[in-house]
Amino acid sequence: MAFGELAIAKQVALAAPKYRRLVEPFGDYGTLALYPGKKKPKEHIVNCADETVFAIMSLLQSMTAGDKKRLKQYDWAASPETFDAAVSISATEGLELFYRYFYLKKFAAKAKDPEAPPAFDYLKLGHDMRAMLYTLPVARVGLKGVSLTNDDPISLLGNGGPDTYMILLPKTPEHIAAVEGRLGGLGARFFYAKKSMSNDDLFESVAANSGAMIVSTFAASSIMMAQMEVRTNYASRLTPLQTPEEMTQTAR
Repeated sequence: MAFGELAIAKQVALAAPKYRRLVEPFGDYGTLALYPGKKKPKEHIVNCADETVFAIMSLLQSMTAGDKKRLKQYDWAASPETFDAAVSISATEGLELFYRYFYLKKFAAKAKDPEAPPAFDYLKLGHDMRAMLYTLPVARVGLKGVSLTNDDPISLLGNGGPDTYMILLPKTPEHIAAVEGRLGGLGARFFYAKKSMSNDDLFESVAANSGAMIVSTFAASSIMMAQMEVRTNYASRLTPLQTPEEMTQTAR
């Protein structure tokens, strides 16, 4: 699933309170809808602010057997020639967009400059991703009954009361700052997570977020060995982060 991030999806599901609604303002970065271990809600909103991701998710949701058959006819093997052909696709919706998006996601080399044109990753030469097509029916089932939206994620932060479980996984500095500025006023129960690269950062979070919020942490080895800081406004199964003083007392 797009949660790379399977590690995060698992933690979100395990730490979940009871809920009737699921709201994911940052569904662009992965959605619990595609995780098999979740409890199915009565209402599930997945917001994809990125128009390309929204188009991909919409196609997944409505994919037919005929669509899957046509996708099998594309070249899913890694080669420079096929890569260049995929890069040249200009479609903004439909199967061609789907093919370009996933082919480049799998076979493009990681670039330091996000503005650089996509380049073929020669380490993947000869690899084939056709097996991915067999997971499409599972994704379609996961998205059944999900409401897909294409809105500003920050506009959805007030969308929920105590029966709502809001999953907050922002990645840009602007979104992180906006979310953290509103956590204290949310009526929904929330799971907020971001990368935290040092224990000092985590301890500062504990000091700055006393009161109703609980700070926890877990290692997400699938994401560049990052440590994730988690804040919730309910008691979850995650172990609350200890301060250096508490860790010292525990060790005695």
